[in-house]
Amino acid sequence: MPPAQRAAAARLYLEAFGGKIGGILGPAARAQAFLADILDPDHAIAALQDGRLVGIAGYKTAQGGMMEGGLRALARHYGWPGALWRAPLLALLDRRPKPGLLQMDGICVDASARGQGVGTALLNAIFALAETSGHTGISLDVIDANPRARALYLRHGFQPVRTQNTGPLRHVLGFAAATTMIRPVEPGRAGFTSPG
Repeated sequence: MPPAQRAAAARLYLEAFGGKIGGILGPAARAQAFLADILDPDHAIAALQDGRLVGIAGYKTAQGGMMEGGLRALARHYGWPGALWRAPLLALLDRRPKPGLLQMDGICVDASARGQGVGTALLNAIFALAETSGHTGISLDVIDANPRARALYLRHGFQPVRTQNTGPLRHVLGFAAATTMIRPVEPGRAGFTSPG
């Protein structure tokens, strides 16, 4: 992803995942500033139309991830009191990549570009990246409040392997459960196909 697109990517990410992280990160302007600060373009794939960002797909490896902010980054934007209560909640949402797996760190498409194949193109790029980097599979987490995303992942070969309930934290997090889904990497097949 071009580094110049960081602010646009932060806005898009917050629009897509505001239901999941908005309650933790607070007002949109501050949340966007924080996300733009921590976003690592080296762990993001961008979809551009005429130079405008219309989609991003983030990922994590052992070397880092698209959204990797620690306590100091939180404190820069929220002060230490705000950082200290936000950090444990954000840690609950964090997923570390398992050995051999490329961990997806969010995929989002601008509303103006939906239905144009941007999401599928981003998934194809993630799959190709996983293959060329020697990963055996791709892992992601999808929340129960996003059935459209789950359906998309199922169509492209991801299978659910575990569901984790959020319990009483659902009121803060905005969702009741998250399902881990995995798609194996098949060497020589660097793209996804949609079933007929």
